[in-house]
Amino acid sequence: MAGCTDLAFRKIARRFGCQIAFTEMVKDRPVVEENRRTLEMLRTADWDHPLGMQVVGKDPALMAEAARKLEALGADVIDVNLGCPVPKVVDSGCGAALLKDPPQVGRILEAMVPAVRVPVTIKMRTGFDEGDDRRFLEVARIASASGIGAITVHGRTRKQMYHGFSNHEAIRAVKEVATVPVVGNGDIRCGADAKKMFEDTGCDGVMVARGSLGNPWIYREIEQYLQTGVVPPPPSVPERAQILREHFQYQRQLYGDSAACRIIRRVIHWFVKGASGSASLREKGNKVETPEQFETLVQEFAASRLEDSAKDCRLWAF
Repeated sequence: MAGCTDLAFRKIARRFGCQIAFTEMVKDRPVVEENRRTLEMLRTADWDHPLGMQVVGKDPALMAEAARKLEALGADVIDVNLGCPVPKVVDSGCGAALLKDPPQVGRILEAMVPAVRVPVTIKMRTGFDEGDDRRFLEVARIASASGIGAITVHGRTRKQMYHGFSNHEAIRAVKEVATVPVVGNGDIRCGADAKKMFEDTGCDGVMVARGSLGNPWIYREIEQYLQTGVVPPPPSVPERAQILREHFQYQRQLYGDSAACRIIRRVIHWFVKGASGSASLREKGNKVETPEQFETLVQEFAASRLEDSAKDCRLWAF
């Protein structure tokens, strides 16, 4: 979710029922050195809680110092990324690469947990490659013993990147060895997906990521479906257009008009997916340079309709 979960995104998500939100991943050294761009990525507000801040790194002392900085910046939870599959992260020995070295994960967590008062958690994948059962389950055991607060498991290996399907059996295996709460993640795009994750894995909670892009209503749907088994009616296209408009207004307040017009371009892609004329809307969205151009596009989007083939919630997610 790099480049996605800024303060504007989190404001919209919380409005529709997101119970705990996370900043995008930041690197340990820039946090410690108080890099300006990194601090901007961690911008928060009084209403933005409970808030998790996710950090990536491999040096125990540096990660502990980064954790102290994040706590001072307002983190209610500090999450250690053991799942990022991006080559530049993995090649530096961080993210999913640490799944190959369970003892090093233990050293990192042993330094971080006592360094802060807030819970430290981890987000991991189900191994670096297929057949990695022994190592990723060892990471879960070591992490549980270190005093962390929870484990989130994305049900794919690093090799899979974002392809294939979330492996519920592997998430269940983590649940069986862990002594802390386990959160299931991967392919949750609607209430039925969340229910299946709970049933298949025995997990204690679910995390939504790509399924929320352009669809903040997913949080409300999951809660209602789990409680009643009833799927609420999907938002109309005009409703989607209005929330896209509000997202942009929050970004203008945060970044100013010029930057907001650049940042909103990818958000437009999320929201118009499945609408009639979406290809044209995306093309126009890529060229938005002024608030007036954005408003013209939103009005065109609001007047479109949802294609029949896109009315299944799973088709809206990226």
